[in-house]
Amino acid sequence: MPTYLIPGDTGLIRIRGDLGPHCANADCFDVGEYACDYPVGKGKTCDRVMCENHAYEVAPDVHYCPGHFQQWEAFRKAGGVKQELANVTPYRRNPPLTEENNDGNDSD
Repeated sequence: MPTYLIPGDTGLIRIRGDLGPHCANADCFDVGEYACDYPVGKGKTCDRVMCENHAYEVAPDVHYCPGHFQQWEAFRKAGGVKQELANVTPYRRNPPLTEENNDGNDSD
């Protein structure tokens, strides 16, 4: 039966049972609550399992493992985010239909 060591206010708390995978950090025996969302190519993410103490939240509900968080911070500090956003073409909505450009066909 798996054993988990969870940090508490006065020390470590030992819990036995199947609570899911352990944190992937070699020195941690806490429950892995998060998976790394860092993109690794071909639409896939890292998926390294992490506990709350080893997961870095970079956006709402987006977490990176410690190694990928370091890469993200280096990219961000080097101006990579600003450079990538400069290449984005804003989405342009079609103008609303008016009597002049409505063909009379109301089938949606």
